[in-house]
Amino acid sequence: MRIERKRNEMSAQNLADVCGVTRAYISLIEGGFRLPGRSLIPIMAEALNLKVNIILNWYLEDVREKQQ
Repeated sequence: MRIERKRNEMSAQNLADVCGVTRAYISLIEGGFRLPGRSLIPIMAEALNLKVNIILNWYLEDVREKQQ
């Protein structure tokens, strides 16, 4: 997600403001320490000009890797 945010020339604070969360929460999501809530994913997708399923796939892959 960090790569896409930077590709869109957004700071973590900009994304946080758009999503209505803190910059620290965005950092936790980008670092893989937290998963975005179900209601936050579509907001993040729109802010980053992505489809919702792309964000969902990132986190499903992350969960699969952690289970192995």
